[in-house]
Amino acid sequence: MIISLFSEFVEFTHVKTLDHQIILFYEQNIDISFKDVILNVMSDTLTDLRLYASHHYATELERDQQLEVVRKLLKDIQFAQYFYLDDKIILKHNLIHITEELKKHILRKFTNDQTMLQSIKVYLESNQNSSLAAKNLYVHRNTLIQRLDKFKEITGFDVRDFNDAFPIYHLIK
Repeated sequence: MIISLFSEFVEFTHVKTLDHQIILFYEQNIDISFKDVILNVMSDTLTDLRLYASHHYATELERDQQLEVVRKLLKDIQFAQYFYLDDKIILKHNLIHITEELKKHILRKFTNDQTMLQSIKVYLESNQNSSLAAKNLYVHRNTLIQRLDKFKEITGFDVRDFNDAFPIYHLIK
């Protein structure tokens, strides 16, 4: 029943059920807000649900590995605390206990990219002033802006926004 409600909005490529979880995989870009969808489904069915939305993964192996990491991280978050979860909420909830697994999950391909991590760190330590950060990094301001854009595209965290910058700084410091 839940799957059919969601399939009105998204075409799923794969469906997996584990314990009391339904995992739905899709590949197309969508223009709907999962927050709104889950609220509507919860009110229509009079049930409590929790939805986690992740980013696209390049391979099935990477997806399955990250699925296990996410399932482990979600166990630490009380069910009733959130109805919609994403990487931002997971990081904020685990900010006190940052593990290598969490770091790899959030930073993705930038986990070992010292140039990117140093750029982000210097930018944040420069009070999010791109001109000053670029000067301290000895790069053109446009280069720094391109790095920040790439980081946002891959991780979903926009370090130009304080609400995203604060947890990312604690993750990479």
